[in-house]
Amino acid sequence: MTSHSDNLLTTREHDVMTLVARGASDRQIASRLFLSPWTVRHYVRHACVKLGAPNRTAAAVRYAVRYWLPVGDGARQKQVALSPQECRVLDLVAEGLRDDAIATHLDVSISTVRQHLLHACHKLGVSNRTAAAVEYYRQREA
Repeated sequence: MTSHSDNLLTTREHDVMTLVARGASDRQIASRLFLSPWTVRHYVRHACVKLGAPNRTAAAVRYAVRYWLPVGDGARQKQVALSPQECRVLDLVAEGLRDDAIATHLDVSISTVRQHLLHACHKLGVSNRTAAAVEYYRQREA
């Protein structure tokens, strides 16, 4: 586990990325941290660059794994059994791929990718793809 004092991210970037990793939208983060949504996007873009991530979801996964954040209410969730296809989809989500690219990579339809994401979110007890990818990687690291 790396401490926040490793100087990779600023304190405000840590604040923003903690909420991103928990699945919050830009608007929710802006409201909670008293920022504009534009400023939140600015911090997320900088964190993406510093973490070497192609997009917000990949940055959230890298951030959560690096700083070992609790997801949800902070209580450690039990390991859940995801199907092999759900795991493959979440691996590609964590790499920063969009649904259409995942569908092409796995040779399935976009709606199938979305169904796998929906089932994974339900099993992991999270509300969106970013939180699902974060929790999936957290459980893999445990």
